Amino acid sequence: MRKITTLLNDHQAFDAISKKMAYLANLDQIWQTVAPSIIAQNSRANHLDDGQLVIFVESAIVANKIKLTQASLLTALQNLQNSTLLFRDCKVTSISVKVQVKSHPKATAKPAKTVSAKAAANLEACALRLGNSPLAHALKSLASKR
Repeated sequence: MRKITTLLNDHQAFDAISKKMAYLANLDQIWQTVAPSIIAQNSRANHLDDGQLVIFVESAIVANKIKLTQASLLTALQNLQNSTLLFRDCKVTSISVKVQVKSHPKATAKPAKTVSAKAAANLEACALRLGNSPLAHALKSLASKR
């Protein structure tokens, strides 16, 4: 079975897509290298437009953290561009942050747990033997969930 990159390179129609994918992977690799680990885990470089690096983040907290550390991130990006041949074609002069909120499916309601009639009778019998103790009250409460 041939790799997908081989298939993409064989067809000229897919050549532009392949180059764009490689460029975006390179751009995201730059960002992942420079960003602190907690920020890198929750953000992705999306595109570079006239020197402005657009970062998509998962929450407003991460967006604020990037905005607070933007100067040091830009310095680190520029140092990386100067020192690494692979990243020289990506000239970043500013960072723009966009929040992309993920949708979470609604949690399904869990059915209430119940005990059988026999189990409830045994719990009540144990509670009677214990008298007026916290454990007896807990057993009575559990026995009432039929």
